[in-house]
Amino acid sequence: MTDTLKPWPGDDVVTSRLRLYLRRSGSKGSPAVLLLHGYAVNGWMFGLLRNDLEPEFDLLVPDLRGHGLSDAPQQGWQAEDLADDIAALLDALSIPKIHTVGYSMGGFVALALAQRHPDRVDRLALLCTAPYSSSRRRRAGLAALEQLFRRLPPEAMLGITYRLLAGPNLPPEMREILPMIMRHNCRRGLSGGARLLRKADLRPGLSTMQHQCLLVTAEHDTAVFPRDWQALLHEVPSLRHEHFEGAGHGLAASHPKELSALLREFLTDPPDHETPPKSSSSL
Repeated sequence: MTDTLKPWPGDDVVTSRLRLYLRRSGSKGSPAVLLLHGYAVNGWMFGLLRNDLEPEFDLLVPDLRGHGLSDAPQQGWQAEDLADDIAALLDALSIPKIHTVGYSMGGFVALALAQRHPDRVDRLALLCTAPYSSSRRRRAGLAALEQLFRRLPPEAMLGITYRLLAGPNLPPEMREILPMIMRHNCRRGLSGGARLLRKADLRPGLSTMQHQCLLVTAEHDTAVFPRDWQALLHEVPSLRHEHFEGAGHGLAASHPKELSALLREFLTDPPDHETPPKSSSSL
């Protein structure tokens, strides 16, 4: 066990739709924050942010359908399906509204949640993500993964994921951490997640979103192209943009302190402070 990623146990929550595995930690009674993980990993991927976020927030970190220890139904592999799963989770926990943070594929789910269930999302942070993929080559690659993981063992995804996360300042221990946060993957979840990423297009609902939003991008992110996340800058009415230089798609591992500080500031800013539309800066 690496010293940088301590155990993060959770419990099953049976909702009206399926069973989701949920890690919940932090400060009960503090603002609740939902952390939605990326493709081919599980909620443990946020483990490096825990120490800095737990003192100020009640953290809810589910494994999305088909990932980690959650159910993997045969059908329902669109971003909207996973968003409805999360709404059902909030119902089961009697949480009416929550700050929502989505990373990579989790950002697709967070966007779908904000569009389909706008009253359930308070502030919205989108990390290393986009509302769609414009690249035909990328979509063809996802189609290939969708087919391959109907047959290949989940362990085959390990090398692919490491290459996607690679970038400046990625800690050497990531080779030890990655198998831990990819634990319990199944073929159905990997195939379904690839389908979600290939088919998702959440652009039509962007201009109607009224949430206070934060977009975080990384200079060397090879998993999310700038032309894709720029749709968020152009369409979301009130959005703050922070760009990390010298970072890749593994931002939560390479810059956990800086990312945690940014999230704390964004999520605790007084409600009467309005984020200037389309503001951008580099870190």
